[in-house]
Amino acid sequence: MSDPSSLIQNVRDRFPSAEVCGALSEFGRAEEMILVPLNDLEALAVFLKEDMKLDFLNFVTAVDWIKNSRFELVYLFQSIEKPERKLFVKVRLARDGGDVVPSLTALWPSADWQEREIFDLFGIRFGNHPNLKRILLWDEFEGHPLRKDYAHVPDGCDSGQEIGVPVSRAGNPHA
Repeated sequence: MSDPSSLIQNVRDRFPSAEVCGALSEFGRAEEMILVPLNDLEALAVFLKEDMKLDFLNFVTAVDWIKNSRFELVYLFQSIEKPERKLFVKVRLARDGGDVVPSLTALWPSADWQEREIFDLFGIRFGNHPNLKRILLWDEFEGHPLRKDYAHVPDGCDSGQEIGVPVSRAGNPHA
């Protein structure tokens, strides 16, 4: 079962709502990707790990599609024994914050810090996470800096130049 198309077919047989949504090019190779509804994510993760033997969660990250008013989570599930056996999985979320994503930390402890980073920088919540709190920013920090609508507000610690806010001749970054 090393053929990627058979892996995708097995997923689609078990999860009919999954759809092939494109390919990524990594070092000149096309990588198939599937899109699944949020309510299938947890069951799909169990299926990939237990039945399809994709026993390594390589990464999970988020993308802010502000113009489409949604976020996407992107997961890469992979086999440790056969690294060429892998599957990219995308999940779409409403940008309004109403969706809660099931945490995959019970299946893959490596999801812990990655989910916390997504929570910290995008504000996406993960249900049943054992320690969902900020990981990079302090508790009092307001906002989520990787959201495309985040506006940096200079304070006593910085002028905005650190992130590329232009400084006028008078030295005021907002002039």
